[in-house]
Amino acid sequence: MKYNQYGRINVGQADQIKELIALKFLPAEYETLEFSDLLGLLFGKLFPEQKTIGAKRQTLSAIAADETQSIFALIEQHVTEITQNNFYNVALQLLGYHAGYDYDLGNPLALFKEHNLPFLQANKINQENIFNAYYLLLSTRAKNGQLLIDHLAAKGYFVPWFKAEKPQFVYFNGKILPVFDTTKIIREVIYVESDLDTDHDGQKDLLQATIFRPQETEQNLRVPILYTANPYWGGTNDVDDHLHSVDENLTEIKENPVYRQPAPNLKEKSVPSTENAVPEETATRNGIYSLNEYFLARGFANVYAGGIGTYGSDGVRLCGSVEETICAKEIIEWLTGNRIAYTTRERTTQTKAWWSNGNVAMTGKSYLGTLATAVATTGVKGLKTVISEAAISSWYDYYREHGLVIAPVLCQGEDTDILAELCQSNFQQSADYLRNKPYFDKVMQALVAGQDRTTGQYNDFWAARNYRHNVKNIKCSFISVHGLNDWNVKPKNVYKLWHELQNLPIKHKLFLHQGPHTYMNNLQSIDFTDMINLWLAHELLGVKNGALIQWPDVLVQDNLQADTWHSEQTWSNNLGQATTYHLNNNQQLAKNQDAASIHSFEDVGGKQFHEMNISETEWEKQFLGGTKSWLDAQLRFMSEPLDFPVTLVGRPKVHLRVSSSLKKGQLSVALIELGRRSRLSAVPQVVDLNGQELGYHFGTESLKEFQPAHPTDFKLIAKGHQNIQNYANQRIARSVTPGEFYDLEFELQPTYYTLPKDTQLALVVYSTDQGMTKRPQESTTYTVDLAQSSITVYQK
Repeated sequence: MKYNQYGRINVGQADQIKELIALKFLPAEYETLEFSDLLGLLFGKLFPEQKTIGAKRQTLSAIAADETQSIFALIEQHVTEITQNNFYNVALQLLGYHAGYDYDLGNPLALFKEHNLPFLQANKINQENIFNAYYLLLSTRAKNGQLLIDHLAAKGYFVPWFKAEKPQFVYFNGKILPVFDTTKIIREVIYVESDLDTDHDGQKDLLQATIFRPQETEQNLRVPILYTANPYWGGTNDVDDHLHSVDENLTEIKENPVYRQPAPNLKEKSVPSTENAVPEETATRNGIYSLNEYFLARGFANVYAGGIGTYGSDGVRLCGSVEETICAKEIIEWLTGNRIAYTTRERTTQTKAWWSNGNVAMTGKSYLGTLATAVATTGVKGLKTVISEAAISSWYDYYREHGLVIAPVLCQGEDTDILAELCQSNFQQSADYLRNKPYFDKVMQALVAGQDRTTGQYNDFWAARNYRHNVKNIKCSFISVHGLNDWNVKPKNVYKLWHELQNLPIKHKLFLHQGPHTYMNNLQSIDFTDMINLWLAHELLGVKNGALIQWPDVLVQDNLQADTWHSEQTWSNNLGQATTYHLNNNQQLAKNQDAASIHSFEDVGGKQFHEMNISETEWEKQFLGGTKSWLDAQLRFMSEPLDFPVTLVGRPKVHLRVSSSLKKGQLSVALIELGRRSRLSAVPQVVDLNGQELGYHFGTESLKEFQPAHPTDFKLIAKGHQNIQNYANQRIARSVTPGEFYDLEFELQPTYYTLPKDTQLALVVYSTDQGMTKRPQESTTYTVDLAQSSITVYQK
């Protein structure tokens, strides 16, 4: 395992000593101690669970300093220095490694180098440099991926800080330490008054919010907030029976539909009074994101709110709408003192977030990260930073593509109306169901009309759900996280947002991991949690730790070598050189263009798929893998085996000259790597169950990492789809004549992917994507003019 560590900052020796004294690793009179006494004191501090000198002596006696003696035996000899090997043998055992199994006692530095662990470049450890070596050790990642100092915290080192008369934030190496008592977390529920009236009952909607805050706030400590807008917070409804059928023919678009998005139903904002009552409801649910809880142990309040239409709140869900952005923003307004909240839904007694320091970060993945992005575009006061993972930046790019209805992976038949019903969890309260259901049904009809599954064209409904239109309003710093293999929220969402953010005077970082639709805070190969700790200390607590420039703007996880990350200045086509491959007559992707050649394939829509009775995942495996039964429904083109590794970056662009046997049609393309080899696992594998400790007797997270897996024959790199009727304009459909050729040019999903030597790049041209597009019930013949068709990729 290679432990990439970007969150450790360089600190001079004078400051190291100050921190060690402040954290009671060193006594103020340390200069009066002999080296052996100092060594025993420092190593003894690393066993807070051992309460007596005898217990510590016993433990140190069990730690080998070399092949012949323990570190305690060395200390007992009143040595004035020890060897580098002595120190780092002890260090490895403290970090969780086992001599004889994980490493050789005669050469501990070999393991440090192998695992990319930092060590002091000094042949001897003595009175002059012991502080440097010890400080570096505390800020080194242990075998479980966590910093050694965090492991000490989980063993109780900072329990004495729990009883501080004047609680305060405590730091080490620029990061916040868990010095707050998580056994006494205050759990509250309040109701924020919105300006919205989404259920049109004449009253402003109330928005339930759940708060977890340190007990130390009762001692006048003002704390920052991690706020997660989570539409699933109150639970979900079973909507499987309501999914749209995708087994239907495409519609010939004779006229582009027009839709007008209605304005939000807003009331006048009320001014908060001076009243500040204690909330009357205790939160019974627990937090849902381990990154939030990690910071809860470090003194941050955690706030979760579902928003309109969710359990405990008024109103109706409007999936991706301006109203959802407004209600999520209003929680921040209350947290910063600019909005009313009540202790109950009776609206009789107001309460304030008096414990807030006014600085908020938004966190979350998927819909949660989407709302964080949306709220950032409002420029709301108090939102200092966003950590947005696998987030939608345009709902059209989530449910549609180039004039087609395109489902997120494994979500065939879902759409904005289905997702709204899924999240309308206040229906789980019967009175709310009876009161809101008739109006909710009208809302669903409006969503169905606006989303327009008939044509799949861009309209005002989708424009209102495109947060990139309002990127110019973002004032906070921004961290984006996305999986390069995420076919739920496809990478185009973060790619386009990244390029918009580049134009703003804000700091923006981008993490691209190899996963699908997953969090990355528990990946073992990178210290993401420590990096976010550094970032939030800077952004929410004003610590001058250099967080904004500590690591590169873009970090990309390698797809060939496990545990490897690459740094980039940006993510775009400009990272590589444009290379165009032509579709040649002999099924080749070639640099040279062939003479005129016409090839056809017949698409039978969903007929064959249903007859085979296989899953969408199995279909993709067979179809892209080139199983014989599916070859008639596609055209395949392959490059020569590569002479050297090639990395594809940015967005591949395909140009196809194609005709359809009907007055309509859909084209799909997939760019794949061919060649049987062992690839990294599709999802990260558990490497240490519950191995990540969030605090002292608090909670854990399982550490995961992508591991080399069984050999496979191919790997999907990127996909793209387009409605043939959008040949001239991807937002406006035009008529097509059967048999007539049209030029389609469109970009695939963005990528950052390395093909190794001897593998082949392949392009598959087809129509029905069983996992994403509609599945027509009629056959269509597509003819491609290969001489006028090509794909351009960007290689580095």
